[in-house]
Amino acid sequence: MSTGLDKRDLQKLLHENMQALQGSALLKRWESENQPRVAIMPLRNETTEHVDSALDSLLSDIETILVNTGHVRVVSLERQPQIIEEVRRQYTDAFDPSKVARWGKQVGARYFVTGKVYSADERNEDERRVQYILFLQIIDAETGDILFQNKSSVTKGLAS
Repeated sequence: MSTGLDKRDLQKLLHENMQALQGSALLKRWESENQPRVAIMPLRNETTEHVDSALDSLLSDIETILVNTGHVRVVSLERQPQIIEEVRRQYTDAFDPSKVARWGKQVGARYFVTGKVYSADERNEDERRVQYILFLQIIDAETGDILFQNKSSVTKGLAS
């Protein structure tokens, strides 16, 4: 067994956080808000593990779960620059003006999903244990209020 954080660990941590969200008061609030818009921001890696690409894939997993619940609409922050560039490109003479995307129709997110993963390292005489924690938050973009917060953890150990 390793003390390193791997993709399976991250999936487990995300699953626990998303289950907590499913049972939260915030989800009930979203059900009554007629599909509010949510944006997903990167998860910070505060460990020494090289898991940045795995964390990026978690963003897609979060996005998929939220879209498929049907309670919210997810605004793509990742693709927004390309979308704006595509609309700009459509306003050239090469496109029929009656069939181009209109400026000013992009929408902002009311809520942001964000979080971080960090670790706590313990060493005893013959044993090393590392606890990895995935902390997930949902923040109101208008007020900055934290409306949902949950953490899940996994402990890895190594005896010598």
